[in-house]
Amino acid sequence: MSQPIEIDGVVYLELEAVAEVFRVESVVLREAYVSGLLGPGVEGDQRVLIATTLLDRVATIVRMRVVLELDLETVELMLER
Repeated sequence: MSQPIEIDGVVYLELEAVAEVFRVESVVLREAYVSGLLGPGVEGDQRVLIATTLLDRVATIVRMRVVLELDLETVELMLER
């Protein structure tokens, strides 16, 4: 697993590492990221970094998408970006 990265006092993890922690395919989180559900993040070197302050939100998204099997549009509406 990749190491946390601190940028301007905010700790980030690679999207793939977060997916590994939550035991979901990275595509689930990538779709949420692209739709704006995970904030602006940080992109570079062909990777996306997610702020660790958003891990509760990631858990909610995973629960809605994987456990409850809701589509992304429904999750967006429920979380009211």
